[in-house]
Order: sequence, then C-alpha cells, then structure tokens
Amino acid sequence: MNEPITVSVHTSATISENRFVLYAAWTLVLLLTVPQIILGAFLHLDIGWLEPARLIILASLFALSFVWSLIRPLRRLILAFLIIYGVEGWLLGSLFQGSQLFASVFGGNMNLTFFGERLARIGATLVMLFALLGMGLKRQEFFLTIGKLNAVTEAERWGIPRRPQTWPGFGGRYALIIVTIFVAFMVPSLHPSLSNLSVGLVAFAALCALMNAFAEEFLYRSALLPQVLPIFGKDASLILVASWFGIGHYFGVPYGITGVILTTFGGWIFAKSMVETRGMGWPLFLHFVSDFTVYLIILLAGGF
Repeated sequence: MNEPITVSVHTSATISENRFVLYAAWTLVLLLTVPQIILGAFLHLDIGWLEPARLIILASLFALSFVWSLIRPLRRLILAFLIIYGVEGWLLGSLFQGSQLFASVFGGNMNLTFFGERLARIGATLVMLFALLGMGLKRQEFFLTIGKLNAVTEAERWGIPRRPQTWPGFGGRYALIIVTIFVAFMVPSLHPSLSNLSVGLVAFAALCALMNAFAEEFLYRSALLPQVLPIFGKDASLILVASWFGIGHYFGVPYGITGVILTTFGGWIFAKSMVETRGMGWPLFLHFVSDFTVYLIILLAGGF
C-alpha cells in the first residue's frame, strides 16, 4: 500500500488494456449509488440497511483485492470509497450526527445543524488526507495546491469547450451560467425574500459554502482522481468520478433527475479543471460559487 503513484494522463490505449478494470470500476460506482435511488425514491422501501451493506461490500472488495489480481488496481479507489462511506457517511455522519453530543452542540436550529454537518465533513477530509499520505502520494499528486490558474482548458469532442481557451475565460463563463441556472430553478419554487438579507446571513452562506466546497473537492475529486487517472486516462476517469458524484446527488439540492444532470456536469467540470490546472484553485472557486448561490437562496427563503 506504500508504493508511490505517478498521476499521469494516458491515451485511449490504456483504457483498452484495462477494460475489465474499467467495467469493474463502473459496476462499483453504480452499486454504490443506484440501489438507493431505485429502492428509496421509486419503490419507497426502507433503505436503512444500505449503509452497512455498502461498507460490507467495500471491505470485502478491499480484502479481495489482495488475492484477486484483476481488481488489485482498484484497491486504492476502494479504500478511498471506504473512507467516504465509512468515515464521512457513517462515523461522522449517521453515528456522530445522531448522537446526543451533536444535538447539544448543533441542535439549536436547522441552520446550526447544517453548519455542524459541514464541519463534520472537514473532519472526514483530515482522515482522507492521512490516508492519501499513507498511500505514498505527494501533495501535488492529489492536487492539494492552487494550481496554474491561467492554464489552457482542452477542447472536447462534444463541444464544451469547442476550442482551447484559458481557464479564467471558460471558468468565468461557467460560473455565470451555473448561477443563472440555479436562480432560475430555485427562486420560483422557494420564493426567497430580500427582506431576510443581512451581512450575517451572507457570511454564514459563504462560510458553509466554502467548507462544503473544500470538503467535496478534496473527498470526491482530489482523493479519487489519483486512483483512476494512472489506470484509465483522463477522459474515462473524469466521466467515472463525475458520474458517481452526480448520481449520488439524486437526494441533494437540486433534487431528482435535474440534480443528477446538473451535478454530474458540474462534477465533470470541477474534475476537468483540477486535472488541467493541476490544483484545487479553479474547482474550489467554481464549487464555492455554486454552493453559495444555493445556500443563499435557501437562507433567504427561511433557512434549511
């Protein structure tokens, strides 16, 4: 587990050579996300057992990776998912946030509870940080640096972007578009009131957005991308990580299929910016802008 990894961008030949591993990674991503949607949202069944089931599956796969050579390349990815679902989701999520201690400290109102949940995520990032360092990764290899903010974004075959351009130009336009989309979707349904606007409310929205954006970028991009880039190359890795992020947001804000589409595309943009700029500067900014817009609208509408 201590051999260093060199994060590199490979060609499509890499994907072909590791086709089975890629299928296995996709199976894992879908297994971790889709059952909750089908059973909970569509069949309305009790899904309380899903959380321990995920942990059992991930722990079993992690152990299996030591004896089954075909899934050995996914060992680090499985370990990262174990920390996300085990530490962030169960230990600091269900267990800690369901405790009397959490209720006594953060249970005063829904906004304070929301802040406590964001704070718990920061705790999970520290655990992930130690795990990544334990894997032998250097800080630059898991993108814990600002990066080259004026780097060139690569053109994509499907047209976003259609031609190479700098990240300040492309990222700035994306930020403006995503803010417009969130406002267009959320304002008519939540009816926020400017009479609730205050410096404190804006500061609270900004603090929660910054905490959440950093935690998600670190846990869901910085920790995952180094595990898949050397195996699958850039294109397949971005889609894989973004899809897991997007499908997992079915129960987030915005909710449902709309939320999946927006967050999958957003996750792809965040991951693309992280890889192309070699840092967290742009993905953190773009994620912050998205979260701040959502949080501010919710707070102006009366809170969480």
